[in-house]
Amino acid sequence: MRIIEGPKIELAKENLTIISWTTDNPGGSPVHYGVVHYGTDPNRLIEIAKSPIRLNPDHSSTVFRVRLDDLKPQTTYYYTIDSMQASGKRDRVKSSVNHFTTP
Repeated sequence: MRIIEGPKIELAKENLTIISWTTDNPGGSPVHYGVVHYGTDPNRLIEIAKSPIRLNPDHSSTVFRVRLDDLKPQTTYYYTIDSMQASGKRDRVKSSVNHFTTP
């Protein structure tokens, strides 16, 4: 499995941000979770947000969207993305550290 597009900031507001990315179809269990590890220190990404998604086995790619809530305005956050099966097994597609700043 690999990331074929993104990650990108789909929506950015003072207190929430939505991050999305596209992978080739990961297979495995039909339910997966998009996972974002984030924080204000690039070396301490201790916050975690995740969103469930149901895979469509007929599609060659999967779009993940994860919402980060309770963010502080005018703050830079650092993050990496990942995904996992419902069982907790990681898909091993971690991104490099990216960042965004809330308005």
